[in-house]
Amino acid sequence: MDRKNKLPRLAKAWLACAALATTLCPAQPHASVPGSAPISDNPAASVALAPGEYITEKGWGHLLLTKRNGSLWFSLESTTGQSMCFLEGVIDGRQGIAISDTGPTDCRVQFAETAEGIDVTSPTPVECKSLCGYNGGFEAPYLRAKEGCGRNALARMRAAFQQRYDRKDYKTALTTLSPVLAQCAPTLEWGEEGDIRNDLAITQYKNALYAQCLETLNAYAEDAAAEDDAVMENWPPVLADRYLTIVRAARTNLALCRKGLDRQKN
Repeated sequence: MDRKNKLPRLAKAWLACAALATTLCPAQPHASVPGSAPISDNPAASVALAPGEYITEKGWGHLLLTKRNGSLWFSLESTTGQSMCFLEGVIDGRQGIAISDTGPTDCRVQFAETAEGIDVTSPTPVECKSLCGYNGGFEAPYLRAKEGCGRNALARMRAAFQQRYDRKDYKTALTTLSPVLAQCAPTLEWGEEGDIRNDLAITQYKNALYAQCLETLNAYAEDAAAEDDAVMENWPPVLADRYLTIVRAARTNLALCRKGLDRQKN
């Protein structure tokens, strides 16, 4: 199948991660909410938190820490189902104060450094709901983005792959895209993962790497062998159509690679 007609795939594991995002830290009693912490411009107060990009498993949440005028700022985006959160503000010590268009809010975000990245929690979940959709959430461990796995790096790599693929330079396109799954799979957003797997599979097919193509699409094989109605029964309506489109693309690509492998063996 021509790769331009393919849409992202939704890994089933993502649903568990998305659900987990809203259940990791249940709402705490209002009495436990601390008072407003002063915002400090002293960079030493945030020295333990390293600026950079952090991503949840399955990529549903992105955290960016940056230095601005001597202060450490956070920008946090998350998507759980159809609900989204967007928070940004200044970090004082290990607590961030979310800022809206009208100024500081009552939403507080806690950042705890770990060996793998940063754990993000909130002592004010009710107050932070105003910055999220109805079922939105952002509390979770965020992993330090590996080299080449951040948003901008992925966008550059995929653009480079596309250029080579469009020129029918399939060998170079393959070497450009192949490292992504190995390096970035744990933190790829489900749409990115599906898109990349399908891109990689069709490029492997173009390079006569039929067995590798089948392995790349193995996660889709069971659903690809089922009827569309059976596939959709296992998914909530908001996600079913998107996932089904991916299954259909994978179904076509799997058939191509199986036929190619049969020819290769004969």
